[in-house]
Amino acid sequence: MKIYKRFEEKIYMLAKKYSKKVGLDLPYFIKGGFWLSVGQFFSLLKGFILSIVFANFLSKEVFGEYSFIMAVLDIAGIFALPGMGVAVIQAVARGYEGTYFKALKEIFKWSWLGSLFLLCFSIYEYLFGRFDLCLIFLILSSLFPFYSISRFYPNFFNGKKKFDVLVKLSSFFNIISTILIVIVVLFTKSAFWIVVVTVTIQILIQGYFSLVYVKKFVENDYVDESSIRFGKSISSSMAFSNIANNFDSLIITYFLGFSDLAIFKIVTLLPNQIKIFANALSPMLLPKMASQNTSKRDLMKYFKKFFLIVIFLILIYLIIAPFIFKWFYPKYYDYVWLSMLFHLSFIVMLYILPFNYLIKEKKGYLINKFYTYSAILLIFLSLIGIYFYGLLGAIMARIIYRVFIVFITFLFFLKYCK
Repeated sequence: MKIYKRFEEKIYMLAKKYSKKVGLDLPYFIKGGFWLSVGQFFSLLKGFILSIVFANFLSKEVFGEYSFIMAVLDIAGIFALPGMGVAVIQAVARGYEGTYFKALKEIFKWSWLGSLFLLCFSIYEYLFGRFDLCLIFLILSSLFPFYSISRFYPNFFNGKKKFDVLVKLSSFFNIISTILIVIVVLFTKSAFWIVVVTVTIQILIQGYFSLVYVKKFVENDYVDESSIRFGKSISSSMAFSNIANNFDSLIITYFLGFSDLAIFKIVTLLPNQIKIFANALSPMLLPKMASQNTSKRDLMKYFKKFFLIVIFLILIYLIIAPFIFKWFYPKYYDYVWLSMLFHLSFIVMLYILPFNYLIKEKKGYLINKFYTYSAILLIFLSLIGIYFYGLLGAIMARIIYRVFIVFITFLFFLKYCK
C-alpha cells in the first residue's frame, strides 16, 4: 500500500510539473480520468457480458423482442426532461446544489406523460393480439416515473467532480444487476422477465442513490432557476433526438422483424460501447469548462490530440472485430462486416469538445437546432435506408447522420461562439 501511495504521489507531481507544457490540467484529468475509466470499465464489462449471454443463450427472436421493449422505454424518456442532466451538472459545478432536487421534482412530474405513452403502447399491442407485449408495457407505464428519477444521481456527482464516489456507486450497481440479469436469462429465457428484473433493479438500487444517498453530499439548497429553465428549453429538442436514436429499432422491428433487430443490436453494440467510453470525457469537461473561463482558443488546442485518439480507436476495432465475433458471437459472425462498417462512424466523437463548449456558454437555441436538425435527418435516413436496403441501410443512415453531427457542431461552434 505504501509503495502504491508513493507511486501515486510521483505521478501526481510529474503531472503537475508538465501541465503547463502540455496545455492541460493533467492532475485533474489523471485523477478524474482514473475514476471514470474504472467506472466505464465496469459499464463496458456489463454490456459485453450481457451481450454474450443474450447472443448465445437467447434466440434472435427473444433478444430482438427485449431490444424492442427497451427501445420503446427509451423513447418514453422524452417526457422525463432529458435536458435537465446537463443543466444540473453545470449548476452544481457553480455551487447551486439545490438545483438537483428541484430538477428531480420537475422530472417526476413530467414523467407521468411517459406513463401515458407506455399505456397507449400497451393498448396498441393488445389490439394487435400481442398480449405479452401488452402486459409488459402496462407494467412499465406504472413504474416509469420512478424509473426516470432513479437514473439522475450521476449528474450531481459529475457536477461536484466526485468521480470516485460516482464510480463506486455505478460499479456496485453494474455488478449486482449483471449477476441478476444473467441468472434470469439462464433460467427463463423470457424477454418479459428480463425487462421486469432490469427495470426493478434500477428503481430499487439507483433510486436509493438518487433520492437518499446523494443527500450526504449536498452542502446547500441554492437553486439556479436559470439552469432549470435552460434544462427545460433544451429538453424538447433532446427528446426529438431521443426518438430519432431509437426510431431505427422500431422500423427494423415492423419492417424486418425481431430477428433482424437482434442482428442490428449485436453489430452496433461494441462500437456503441466504445463510444460510451469516449463519452466519459464529457462529465470531466463540462464541470471544468463551467468552473473556469475556458476560451474558444483553449479548446481548439486539444482538438488535434483528440482527433488522433479517435482515429487510433477506429483502427484498433477494425483489426480486432473479426476475432471478437468469432469467439464471442459465433451465431452473428456473418455480419461482422456490418459492425466494422458501422464503427467508421466513431468519427462522431470529435463533436464532444465543441458541443460541451456550447453547453458551457448556454447556447440553448443552438443546442435545440443541433438536436432538431440531426434528429430529422436520422429519422428520414433510417426510414428510407431500412425500407429499401434493410440492415445495410440502417447502418449507412447512422454513418451519414454521425458525420452530419460533427459538421453541424463545428459550424455552430466556429460561427456563433466567441
